[in-house]
Amino acid sequence: MKNGDRIQGTVVSLSQGKLVFKTGYAGQLNISWDQVAKLTTDEPMEVSLGDDKTVTGKLTTAQSGDLLLKPEEGMPQPPLKLSQVKIMDRPKPPATWDFSGNVNAGASKETGNTNTEKYSLIGNLKIFKMPHVFKFYAEFHKEWSNQVLNKDSWLGSATYERFLTQKWFLWGGGVVQMDQFKDLDLRANVAVGPGYQFWHSNQKNLSVKLGPGYAYEKYTKKMKEFGNVDNREYFSGYWVLDFDMWFFEKTFQVFHHDDFLYDFEISSNWLVRTRTGIRFPLVSHLFTSFQFNYDWDNQPANGKDQYDQSWIFSIGWEF
Repeated sequence: MKNGDRIQGTVVSLSQGKLVFKTGYAGQLNISWDQVAKLTTDEPMEVSLGDDKTVTGKLTTAQSGDLLLKPEEGMPQPPLKLSQVKIMDRPKPPATWDFSGNVNAGASKETGNTNTEKYSLIGNLKIFKMPHVFKFYAEFHKEWSNQVLNKDSWLGSATYERFLTQKWFLWGGGVVQMDQFKDLDLRANVAVGPGYQFWHSNQKNLSVKLGPGYAYEKYTKKMKEFGNVDNREYFSGYWVLDFDMWFFEKTFQVFHHDDFLYDFEISSNWLVRTRTGIRFPLVSHLFTSFQFNYDWDNQPANGKDQYDQSWIFSIGWEF
């Protein structure tokens, strides 16, 4: 350390200016990276050098204070200033299929002068073995007021991503949706195209996807604006953005998803779905979340509003 202290243990990771260091006498420490003067490892570490370049090797510090990285293969890297190193992790084991995700549920019930029941269930699942990634999402919402159903909707999606580099990937996916109070029996759309991953780590993730596709809609009754039929199909463009980021040493996580469906044949027919919220860890794998959903349908069923919005408070489990 710059104050002269010497700490012995195991390097776990480095991100957001914090070196996670595990010791046998004080447990896991979060050390400010700008207070570290020298670092030596007996085991290889995976160090990100920018421009999608990652090198794995043992670390030592020269008399000049520069960080020296000796790769497992090839020539040693040029000396680095400690301030140049932003991300460091332990080498990943050989790729095997793995998964992660979360499920959260919210419910409320009021009786007396007010008689309402509300239920929601939201789940995410990611199954991956690089360069292959499968993502699944589902949400269900129901609501009664004075024992009369006034909300009944669900939405599900599935996506496959095939990474070509650390940033670029090809993808294909589909979304299905039902909303009784939009007179929507079914909306289904599929698309394929390129995607780009700006950030990917345990701290923050940001990716975008774009591509052409096909959409089909089935309504509960015939729609005058659609030619007096109860269904329609069209070629479409589809955009997806996904973002999440932890703040203040994982005190809370902000997340956002939006997707945009555009009808190539009728320019006034387009819709946007957004899911934005914040998660707070509780104990173990439990968390609580506040989520705001906003949907805009520029050409809804006859007599229906163009927008729907809802606030959802829920308790969840991360795995």
